[in-house]
Amino acid sequence: MLTNKKVAIIGVGKIGETLLNGMIKNNLVKKENIAGSTAQEAHAQEINKKYGIKTYINNKEMILGKDIIILAIKPQMMKKVLSNIKDIISEKQLIISIAAATSTQFIEECLEKNIPVIRAMPNTPALINEGMTVLCPGKYIDENHIQMAIDIFGSVGLVEVIHREELMDVVTALSGSGPAYAYIIIESLTEGGVRMGLPRELAKKLTAQTLSGASKMVLKTGMHPALLKDAVTTPAGVTVDGLMELEDGGIRVTLIKAISRATEKSKEISQ
Repeated sequence: MLTNKKVAIIGVGKIGETLLNGMIKNNLVKKENIAGSTAQEAHAQEINKKYGIKTYINNKEMILGKDIIILAIKPQMMKKVLSNIKDIISEKQLIISIAAATSTQFIEECLEKNIPVIRAMPNTPALINEGMTVLCPGKYIDENHIQMAIDIFGSVGLVEVIHREELMDVVTALSGSGPAYAYIIIESLTEGGVRMGLPRELAKKLTAQTLSGASKMVLKTGMHPALLKDAVTTPAGVTVDGLMELEDGGIRVTLIKAISRATEKSKEISQ
């Protein structure tokens, strides 16, 4: 789907560089067909040297003749960047935005054209090709556009597509912010192991691999987490006492409330 497509990445920061690396490593796009821009000349030269692609500090110059434009920028920069490129962008180009709390409608209205726009919400594990990205198509998107976006983000993890953009606030709260929730759980379980005598590095490794393995069990078996939990919980065993303490501490309700609160915050920022 991406063969011979020309891609421009506006903002080669952490996620922008991750997508760049994923496309090159998986041979999705030829190096000569990828370009990236940064705000600083020194950083542009660094990216050029590292990946062998053309780099720019002028976005208008870079996007000329490109098929796909990835906006890997912060939300507060969006209006300025769109204002800069709107006069030369065409309706034949696809825009993919990874800016949080920025709707496809906002981008379409800023560009004042019927530009195909896809909103994407990846998360930080994309940095190690274990990301979870959700795509939401705008008003002028077709199936070919969606497939191109799936190919790009599929190079750095799993991809899902939703068509109700209001749900992107929930996505942001769950999978976008989710790694932070996982890290505090890993940190806490590690401290528990240390408290009971395990060396810290060993406790951290045991915890991280256990959660990684448990996650893969959910994804690969398709079983409900409650059934997988019951399979570990033997009558009058160790696990059931540990679970009782978690329930007594309100872990289930606390995590549910965390998603609710983060969703509301995302909605506030989006307005």
